Parts: sequence; C-alpha cells; structure tokens
Amino acid sequence: MRSPATHDSLEAALERAVARFDDGSATSAQIRYHFGFGEVTRRGKRLRPRLVLEVAREEGGDLDDAIDAACAVEIVHEFSLIHDDIEDGDRLRRGRETLWSRFGLAHALNAGDALCSVAYLALLDSGGAPPERKVLMNRVLLDAHLAMCNGQGRDIAFETEPRVTMEDYRAMIGAKTAALFGAACELGALAAAAEPDRARAYARLGQAYGTAFQIEDDVLGIWGDSAATGKPCGADLTKRKWTFPVVWALAGAPSAARDTVAAVYALGTELGPADVCATMGALEQLGAREAALRAARVELDEGDAVADVRGIDRSGEVRAFFRRAARRIA
Repeated sequence: MRSPATHDSLEAALERAVARFDDGSATSAQIRYHFGFGEVTRRGKRLRPRLVLEVAREEGGDLDDAIDAACAVEIVHEFSLIHDDIEDGDRLRRGRETLWSRFGLAHALNAGDALCSVAYLALLDSGGAPPERKVLMNRVLLDAHLAMCNGQGRDIAFETEPRVTMEDYRAMIGAKTAALFGAACELGALAAAAEPDRARAYARLGQAYGTAFQIEDDVLGIWGDSAATGKPCGADLTKRKWTFPVVWALAGAPSAARDTVAAVYALGTELGPADVCATMGALEQLGAREAALRAARVELDEGDAVADVRGIDRSGEVRAFFRRAARRIA
C-alpha cells in the first residue's frame, strides 16, 4: 500500500513552512509552542494535509507540487484550534497547556491571527503552479475558512439553545468540520492540475469523510480515553455540547433515559460530575453511541457512492485512507 509522505517528512515540511515566516518575535515563539516544534510531544494526526497528498498522488501529481497546499490546509486547521480553545475555555490540548492558558488571551488571539496569514502566504509562495491556479486554490481555502467560522458561530449559538435539531447539527458540522476536509481533497486535485469540476467532486468526497470524522469525534468527546484524547472523559457533556449522540437521543421517543438527558440539558449550564455520569449512562441505554457510529459509516458509504458516480479515486486508495483513519474508535 502506497504512502504519499511519511508523518515525519510531512512534519518537517510543516515546520519549514512555518519557519519561513519566523521573525524571531514573541508571536513566532508562541506559534512554535502551539505546534510543539522542538519538543517531544504529541502532535496532531495531520489527516487534512495527508488527504491533500493522497488525492494529489491519486490524480497523478507530484508530491513537491502539493506539499505547500498540504501545509496551508494544516496551518488553517491549527489556527482554528488556537481560537477554538479560547472560545471553548479549554486549557489542555494534546496533553499540554493551550496557547491562551499559557500566554494569555491577547497573545493567543494575536498568534492565531498571525498563523492564519502564514497559511495563505505559504499557498501563494508555492512552487510551479500557474498564477490562475494559485488564485483558485486560495479561493478554495478561503471559502472553507469562511464556512468554518460560520459553523463555529452556529456551535457557539447552540450553547444557549434549549433544543438543537439534527438538521441544525448537520449544518453546523458541515461547515465547521467537513468544509476543510472537502477543501483538502479539492486542493490535492488542483495541485495535480485536475480540472475544476473534477476537483469539486473530490471536495464532495472529503466533505463526506469530514462529516463522519466529526460524528466519531463526538463519540470520543463523550466516551474517549483521556490518555488518547488529551481531554477529560465526558468533556463535551461537561460543557453541554450539542453533539450527535445528544441530538439523536433527544430526537427519539419519550423514555426515562431520554428524560434524563433532556433534564440536564434544559438547565442551560455546564454539567457537574454527577450529571455527566447520569447522562453518559442514559445515552448508553438509548444506544446513542451505536447510532453515532452507524451514522459515520453511512457517510463513508456516501463517499464511496460519490467516487463511483464521478469516476474519481479509481484506485480506491483515498477511500482506503479514509477507512483506516475512521478505525480510531473500536
């Protein structure tokens, strides 16, 4: 089975992309801290940049022509995490202090803004792509960036909502999470000089995977091992997050377990340890975890259908990457 780039080589390329714009300032040092550069620490799985490279290879492109786009996608993702941590009040990410927790809100906001600029500069400075393709690739990434902000806005608004429908939830994750996965696949195709229509078909494939990824991430946010996630077990319940298991459970038929979930979410405040424990038990009783995993598998199957209809990913390697990554939940 092929591998477009090892994790180490991608990590090195990402570090070089960020270092290009390191001016020795405190902001640059804070960005390096966020990434964990120069430290032995857990880093992200780099799924989004790896998708860029998988698609570029599938479309017959050269790795060197896609690596800057891969780095730009990951830098946008990492910038969004800095701001997400501020908005969610999270003090830990990947087992380390978040940027705002270590350096303060003002520095973290500024470092996030700076990192956002680095992403688009890295894409503009990329190698041999003609100018019109660079403009198109920047537009793809900017469109996804705007969608992410809109999705995050929905997610924040949900914090004070008494009820969230499955339609609203899916609209939120389609923007907040799936949009950047779609952009990663589209950019990979464009980096390989694919026609825009074909690249957009890959975007749809990526969006299906991004939706599955977020639903699975919702499962981890409730039942995940804190040693693996870097966050406390039940963290999403503590923060009264409207995740797939909760939205699905509350859309079901009345029952004692459903009433338990509804009652604690109706409080409109963060949940205490006892409420978190009771809600986890009720969700388990209702089958919410299994329902979420089934929904994620449906999205992966939708990706298969898109690929078959549009004649993309003919080798199946991009989808094989999806499936391997999806097995992070037993």
